[in-house]
This record gives sequence, C-alpha cells and structure tokens, in this order.
Amino acid sequence: MKAKIKIIPGMRFGKLVTIKKVKKLPDDKDKHDKWLCQCDCGNTTIVRSNTLREGKTKSCGCLLRGIKDMKGQRFGRLVAIEHVGFASNRVTLWRCKCDCGNETIVRQGNLNSGTTRSCGCLDIDRTKEANTTHGQSHTRIFNIWSKIKERCYNPKRPAYKNYGGKGVVMCDEWRNDFQTFYNWAMTNGYQDDLTIDRINSNGNYEPLNCRWLALSENVRLRNATAFIAIGELSLTIHDWAIRLNMDPATLMSRYKELGEKNVVDAIRYALETSDNSSLYKRKEYANGQIKLK
Repeated sequence: MKAKIKIIPGMRFGKLVTIKKVKKLPDDKDKHDKWLCQCDCGNTTIVRSNTLREGKTKSCGCLLRGIKDMKGQRFGRLVAIEHVGFASNRVTLWRCKCDCGNETIVRQGNLNSGTTRSCGCLDIDRTKEANTTHGQSHTRIFNIWSKIKERCYNPKRPAYKNYGGKGVVMCDEWRNDFQTFYNWAMTNGYQDDLTIDRINSNGNYEPLNCRWLALSENVRLRNATAFIAIGELSLTIHDWAIRLNMDPATLMSRYKELGEKNVVDAIRYALETSDNSSLYKRKEYANGQIKLK
C-alpha cells in the first residue's frame, strides 16, 4: 500500500503551492484537511488535501479557463512577462514588454492570433515609413487609411471600442502597405467626396467587404436598423431627417450626442410646432421642455 504523502507548506501540486493548513470550523463534517494554496496565476484558493495528493486539483481553476503559460514567449515586438488576470468577460490578460521599452496589457487571444504585435509603435513606424516612401502623407486617402488603422489597433483612440474592441481588423495586405490600399481605392471608385463603407458592418476592412459611398448614403445604411418610434410612426433616423427637412448626418450626430430619448422629445416638438431648429443646437430636453445649455 502506497504511503500517504504528508503535505507541508511550500509543496507544489501542478500550478498550486501550499501556504498553510486551514483551521477546521466546528460544524465542518468533511474529514479531509484543507490547504490554502497560491496559484501561479496569482490567485489563492482553498483545496482539500486528498484532491492535491490525487492530482485532481492542479490550479485555482485557471487551467479550465484555457490559460496557456506564455511567459517569455515572443509575439512580434512583444515578450509576455506575466499573466495579470482577466478582463470583465473572463478574457485572459498578459503583461508584455515591447522592444521599444514600453509595457502593455494584451489579450491572450490577440497575442496568439497575431492581431497585437507591439504596444502600438509598430503601426507608428509603418506609418512613418509610408510617409517617406510614397509622399502622400498629407492626402485625404492616406488619412482615411491611417484612421482605419487607429480605430482598429489603437486602444487609446475613442473609436477603438466600436472597432478593434469588437474584433474588427484591417486585412494584412492593407495594414502593412498603404500603396496596396491606394491601388484598390483608385480601381474601385474612390473620389474625394466619398467615404469608405463596410458592406457587412460586423466584418473587417478588406477588399471584398469595402466600397466607396457618399457620406449621406453611408449614414443611411449604417442606421438602416436604428428606428425611432413616435406614436404609431416608426422611421429610420435617415427617414426622420428627410421628413423634418434636415441633413441625415446632422440628425445622426444629435442622436449620438444626446441619446434616443432626448432626440425623440426634440422630434416630437418639431412635429408639433413645425420648428426643427432645436435639432441644430445643443440643448437639454427634460419633461418635454427645451432649455438652452
């Protein structure tokens, strides 16, 4: 019969290291001892001694959440330093050191997929290189290309949460080479009064999912499913703007700025008074009353 392993502080079981035996409570009917353990991921947990001996418990639970030990591994310009916990949706986070000297927190999935390969300096360097290569750094088309990259890859940009934060990326051939993006744009209808549009709004920036549209048409399509109901009439933001004889882009701007309830109040007021001027000014709407800020 195999002798029972005596557990003492400092023993390792998988990713767990024992700290101290936990004192039993008077009403605890469990015959097994319990140990407070430190997990390699940083968490502490209390584990029954028999599950430690039998190898049934090897972590605080992080192994079941798909944590891969990537300490010391390189991902582009980044080297994983330590696992630092989880995002609110239980996504695994790693602290990484960039070759430029900065440290940054990166999702494990973004490291494995190659989506994040630097602290952000890689895109900056590529943009600088592109500036000196093609001489178009001050053109509108170059600005469009740069802005797409920013909202897809720079967490410091306000628009990131609606693009990169939701998994939207730019295809590698565009991201890595402005000239490739430029050539696609010139052969697919680019004009200085058009804006880039993703055909599938949940898809990526790539040739088969992008086109050039007039801004007003882009706004209408982006908000085709954003309906505002007043009474028995339910229309898109674009159609409400046409009904109120105003620019759809302006109404959409107010919708984003003030929120749906305030815009509904303002539209109702405009319908009742035939005065849509309130939708062109920054105002507060409360209890149906319109007040200048």
